[in-house]
Amino acid sequence: MVVLNKKAFKLPFMDREKFLLLMRLGLNYDRATGTFSVANYNNIGKLTDTLAVILSVDEVTFTQTCCICGKDFPCSECRYLKLCATKNLPFQCVCVECLREGRTFTNSG
Repeated sequence: MVVLNKKAFKLPFMDREKFLLLMRLGLNYDRATGTFSVANYNNIGKLTDTLAVILSVDEVTFTQTCCICGKDFPCSECRYLKLCATKNLPFQCVCVECLREGRTFTNSG
């Protein structure tokens, strides 16, 4: 399994057709830094499958952002990974530390 940071990751050189497919599946490309980022997750299943083929790995997953503390973390750290029906969606979850410590979301405002 390969875990990619949804905000910026690099991919090997690919042909024009694969690049355009990735753009249609919801990636953005920053020409200045040479990095890709996830713009939307409407086709996340197809996107992760396509990235797995490009990277020649079994599975690709993206980091999640903890909706309580804001830390980025991989799904692979979660004990609920096999039960999770929304892996990679919507890129927000609760990290292991917040779950362990029983932290809750507080809405100040």
